[in-house]
Amino acid sequence: MSNKENIPELTAHLFRENSGKMTAILSRIFGLQHLDLILDIVQDTFEAALTRWRFSGIPDNPSGWLMKVAKNKALNAVKRAQKTESFSPDLILSASIDLEGHFHLICTDHEIKDSQLRLLIICCQPVFSSRNQIIITLYILCGFGVPEIANALLMKEEAVKKSLSRCKSTLKNIPQLLNVPVVLPSAEQTETLLRILYLIFNEGYKTTRAKKGINNDLCYEAIRLTKLLSDQQQACYYPANALLALMFFNLSRFPARLTEAAEWLSLAEQDRTLWESKFIQEGFYYLDISTQSTQLHRLHLEAIIASLHCTAPDFKQTNWTKIVYLYQQLEVLEPDSPYVRLNSIIAQSYLQNGTACITEINELEQRSGLQQSFLFSATKADIYQRIGERDKAITAYEEALRLSNAPLDKKFLLRKIAACKSEGNKDSE
Repeated sequence: MSNKENIPELTAHLFRENSGKMTAILSRIFGLQHLDLILDIVQDTFEAALTRWRFSGIPDNPSGWLMKVAKNKALNAVKRAQKTESFSPDLILSASIDLEGHFHLICTDHEIKDSQLRLLIICCQPVFSSRNQIIITLYILCGFGVPEIANALLMKEEAVKKSLSRCKSTLKNIPQLLNVPVVLPSAEQTETLLRILYLIFNEGYKTTRAKKGINNDLCYEAIRLTKLLSDQQQACYYPANALLALMFFNLSRFPARLTEAAEWLSLAEQDRTLWESKFIQEGFYYLDISTQSTQLHRLHLEAIIASLHCTAPDFKQTNWTKIVYLYQQLEVLEPDSPYVRLNSIIAQSYLQNGTACITEINELEQRSGLQQSFLFSATKADIYQRIGERDKAITAYEEALRLSNAPLDKKFLLRKIAACKSEGNKDSE
């Protein structure tokens, strides 16, 4: 047993790493029509770990411990099913199966990976709408809570709850979904899978719940699941590798994104000597694989843009001309994305008149209907600050502050407002 320090933090890490694996394995045994039971077993297992490890310490193989406890709780559930009429006949039928032996067979590394890939594919079946495909995957396989899903998809929490309820009902009524083969579905469904994995990483990149602002576990979980897809010589092979490249390029900057006081630092403010070169190299490894494709994908462009930021000696030497060109190409592939357009305008603001860029942002804000997103106001404020319009910058930062929810975002904006006021005071002296 290891020491007893940081038990809650380690348990949270192990939850991200193992909950999807455990759900996938239990689904193979019980079927997704018993999803609530499966998720209860997973939750009970982690609660047991949190309680037990506080007193006895962390086992040498915590993942193995968790799987063993989940197995025992599953066996107990089957025994209870024999005595309770409220359980469905197919669950009671499980009592006749050698579950001990069955667990042993399906808990190999290959079978666990196979089960997770199958569960990913199940969640993007056309019986679910595109949005519900994402919601149910984040919920079942990745352990996302309702607030995290709502933030990732720009939805209200109540709407997420209703969608989850509908998805669970579908799984109960179509149990044969579990029998899908482990081959990737259509190109459209593959896009959904890639988007899901992108959202998981983004939630870790700037998390909804954690006070630290960054959830490394979520990012590593997204990378782990993306590697499941990148191993498949199917339509998703090249874009999955491009997504891995993008993830590693972004991951490389994590040590420099926050101050010691846990406040955000902009890309221009970050100390690039803190960037992890090994992750940048990993990013280029996957980028090289992905660009062997004969078909351009949006993720190729995003990964190349990220690589340009990672290889610029400093912020001033960023190749904005090339980045603007790449964003223009990305806009062709993603013409309806307001955030792609916003990022394109931001890149342009380093090459052309800032006032013109602010006009474009105002038009985009109205056209997209995202007036309640603080990102638009914060972007305008940054441009105003760069062109010396400090009063307008302060007004825009204050508007962004009013619209922001995350404490770290508020701290960042307050620091920017203070900087503008300080610059103004110096000019007046």
